[in-house]
Amino acid sequence: MAGRFLLVLLAAHAVAQNFLNEDVGDTAQTCNVDAVQVANLRQLHPILHDLVNTTFFRLFRVNLRNPVCPYWKSTDSEPEKPGGTCTGSVPTGPLGKPSFLTKGGPGAGVSSLEPAQEGGCSVEADASSLDLAVDRKLTKQEQVAQLERDNETQDCEFEEDLPHYWMDMCSGDHAKGKELEDVNLIKNPERNTGYNGSHIWQAMYDENCFEVGSTMPRGRFGANEPMCYEERVLYRLLSGWHVSTSISIAKNFYAPGTKQKGAWSPNLERFYHDVGEHPERAKNLHFSFVVLLRAVRKAAPFLNTYAFNTGDEQEDAKTKMLMARLLDSRLLSLCSPLFEAFDETRLFRSNWNPEQRSQLKRQFKSVFRNVTELVDCVQCQRCRLHAKLFSLGLGTALKILLSPEDLIASTTSRDDVVAMVNVLWKLSDSLEDVRTMTKQYYEQQAPIVQPQPPQGPDTAPDLDNTDQPMPQGTRRQLLDLALRNVHKASATGQLPSEAEERLLRFLVAPGQASEEVLLMARHYSDRASTFCRIALFAAEAFESAGSVAAPQAKAKAAPADLVIVGGGLAGMSAAMALLDRGGSVVMVEKQPYLGGNSGKASSGINAALETTVESLVEDTTKSAGALVRPDLIQVLATESAEAVAWLRDRTKVDLSMRSQLGGHTAKRTLRPSNAFVGAELTFAAGQVLSKLAEQGSNFQLMLKSKWTGLRRLDSGVWEIDVQQNGATIQVQGRQLLIASGGFGHDAKELESLLLKYRPDLADFPTTLGPQTTGDGVKLARDLGAALVDMDRVQLHPTGFVDVKKPLENTKTLAAELLRGVGGLLLDRHGRRFTDELGTRQAVVNAELKADEAGLALPAPSPHRAFALVLNSKAAKMADRHVTLYSKKGLLTKAEGVQGLAERFGFKVDVVNATLMDYNAAAKQGIDAFGRKVFPEHWPIEASEDFYVGEVVPVIHYTMGGIAINTHGQVLDAQGKVMPGLYAAGEASGGVHGDNRLAGNSLLECTVFGRRIGMNLPIRQG
Repeated sequence: MAGRFLLVLLAAHAVAQNFLNEDVGDTAQTCNVDAVQVANLRQLHPILHDLVNTTFFRLFRVNLRNPVCPYWKSTDSEPEKPGGTCTGSVPTGPLGKPSFLTKGGPGAGVSSLEPAQEGGCSVEADASSLDLAVDRKLTKQEQVAQLERDNETQDCEFEEDLPHYWMDMCSGDHAKGKELEDVNLIKNPERNTGYNGSHIWQAMYDENCFEVGSTMPRGRFGANEPMCYEERVLYRLLSGWHVSTSISIAKNFYAPGTKQKGAWSPNLERFYHDVGEHPERAKNLHFSFVVLLRAVRKAAPFLNTYAFNTGDEQEDAKTKMLMARLLDSRLLSLCSPLFEAFDETRLFRSNWNPEQRSQLKRQFKSVFRNVTELVDCVQCQRCRLHAKLFSLGLGTALKILLSPEDLIASTTSRDDVVAMVNVLWKLSDSLEDVRTMTKQYYEQQAPIVQPQPPQGPDTAPDLDNTDQPMPQGTRRQLLDLALRNVHKASATGQLPSEAEERLLRFLVAPGQASEEVLLMARHYSDRASTFCRIALFAAEAFESAGSVAAPQAKAKAAPADLVIVGGGLAGMSAAMALLDRGGSVVMVEKQPYLGGNSGKASSGINAALETTVESLVEDTTKSAGALVRPDLIQVLATESAEAVAWLRDRTKVDLSMRSQLGGHTAKRTLRPSNAFVGAELTFAAGQVLSKLAEQGSNFQLMLKSKWTGLRRLDSGVWEIDVQQNGATIQVQGRQLLIASGGFGHDAKELESLLLKYRPDLADFPTTLGPQTTGDGVKLARDLGAALVDMDRVQLHPTGFVDVKKPLENTKTLAAELLRGVGGLLLDRHGRRFTDELGTRQAVVNAELKADEAGLALPAPSPHRAFALVLNSKAAKMADRHVTLYSKKGLLTKAEGVQGLAERFGFKVDVVNATLMDYNAAAKQGIDAFGRKVFPEHWPIEASEDFYVGEVVPVIHYTMGGIAINTHGQVLDAQGKVMPGLYAAGEASGGVHGDNRLAGNSLLECTVFGRRIGMNLPIRQG
């Protein structure tokens, strides 16, 4: 019987998997549904979640008290046509009007053309429990933010070919000067109210149409004729809006007390009928998401510099940081295709004559303006709130996409920004809901499908009930075919490595791969990808069926082999290595995402792949100085090649670029050819671990979680109190790894390690995240661990100064790479003062000495600031970095030496002399500061462009931390091993000695994290 259940699920899932591999449509061919879902799940969704919960984005200004519907005289009358002239049948193709228009609710559609009475409720919900009204209460902080709002209005109307033509896309409240109020979107989520908005959706789909000339290709929402591209784009955006609304209704359908006490619960049957059975509707949702991402991408320079004013500086800084993280996502290799997938320049560029093109533009805008007016006809206040939000968000995105870039800043209001980001979040959340609710639907259906009797003589035999199991020899032959199919699909690039590993585990584990799956291997031996796709769903179905077939009381979970506190690269390396051995892991991370400060590393990761181990030992030893610990450095260097190769293969991250950084005597620092090494490695490792957490019970990932207590039980097991979602959870592990980072952002904590050991650095800015407060170091200290080198804090010589906020404490790191490709440091007169490729400490010492001599840049530059200058040849070698820093406003382009001199107030002849001296030194192979390495960016010419910025020395890394041995085991004050306790990454101390060599931080995390994961004892069986 379980075999038949598997086959039922396999058939249903086959359609879904084909959908995942399909193109989104009307976008770049490389943009398929699966790519959108993965990027959303792993990166974009958690960022957007935090962003829309900030004060700035949760307040939406809207008119809800006195809407004026221009199309119906009253709620009791027949709807009047809103001006369209389209008639005809509803299209039935993939872009046709969704059949779920026949359902009720604000995401509902057409059960009738008459507006429903206010407050109508569905039969599944108690009317008294459905909250139709809007919660208008604002906190004191939200009231302050309300006063900070900058009211903006836009004039209309413009001619089609003028740059400002698209500025009045939305015929909304803000343009009409209506009475507006701020509403908290978090307190007023979109959910089932029982309201039937079918006539609104009917009007959107049927009454708005393009009536272009008879000589043009034409289509209409209400006819069976093909749509032109512009009409199809607009239709798909409306459909994506409709699908998102329907998903929200289905997700929050049953009021608290109806199905679930104290919480809203979903209507999974409705969801599956409306969306799950219709992949084309979900594709429109994906398409809308990609279009919004493209608008955000185009508006990135504006959003990067936007002042998110709410009257609370700390809250505003958080909002700006989250927005920067969202915008930086477009540089990740996984996400960048999504931001570029939609090409708005395809709109209105057909070979039609100017008159026809102008007519098409007018009708495109007219249709959308009609939509924005239709939302005033929604009678339910909460429904109207979200309809207005969505229409303004879509309108803002279209306005940005269709307008010149230089008009975005002057024509995009605060309300526009709030609406667009919230709509992007709603689409992102809907994508996640599709995934989770589909899984819930199948889990719910399992007990219904399982007991069904055979349907007739043609039904496949019930192999699970036969008394004659498949002979072992036959099973082995079929298993051989199955493994061959997996290998073939993987070798041809049709099966991702994570899926390959999951499928192999499923096939070889005793009692998992059914006879039905093995029989498929025989009949689909020539279609390896199809076999693998269905077999993967069999693995998922096996897990679901197993949990349904034998419900048991949940036993208390056995202690994990390892509990890891911290989700940076050290913790992730340990987790992957241990899980690969079959161990069990719980990871606790207080951020909403994995990566920590490792994600900020931009220069590279060292490895003795094509260079000698001895040279890496020598360079690291020199940097460590008098505090060198040869045993730790020997492990770091000796295992560097193997560990980095393992990390590269495990994450599939390109590490093909090789460079020589300051303090190095060889080219051994690896990085991706077109991306940021820390972001790529942590992102990819996070993907691996997130998938492992979803697939099995050996790995538990706890994000947004913080440890609050720790104790060692009599059994020797560690028990940790973890706070998650307001509740305290006890987690147990046989061993504990502290990988929670250093203490470089600890200057303002009540018990500050930084102020205790280095009070002289209290006024230095930092590149470290606010989570870097030494929690793990303090934890180990309180357990009796020894702390070493705590006064050794690394100052990085180049933290960027944001000229708009020069005194901001947290700086963006100017990667070592910028100096590695030829970036020069200049003092207030335009002269060099150091070997830019010296060790970090040497360059910092030169900066501090120059500052004491009065050679730093004058005010308004901050204390200890100097000029960083790259000529165009150097900038080209670091194109990815220069592009990012330029978009952030940290680097600016200067034309020739004249422009460079004007930017900093230098004298042109002094700068020319500096560059001529540098060219001569490069030709000779040594300069006055002892520099002997000169990248291929010279001769520097006075006429070429320069990329310039300001930098200051910043707190970048803490060498001190928990004392460890070569196995990562924590040592007490007497140098003895503390059983079951480990430390790795920046939380540990002693590896780097007096100062860390550039590129060794990611290496330390990888080598020692992996070493711990590969060697600590695990529970057998």
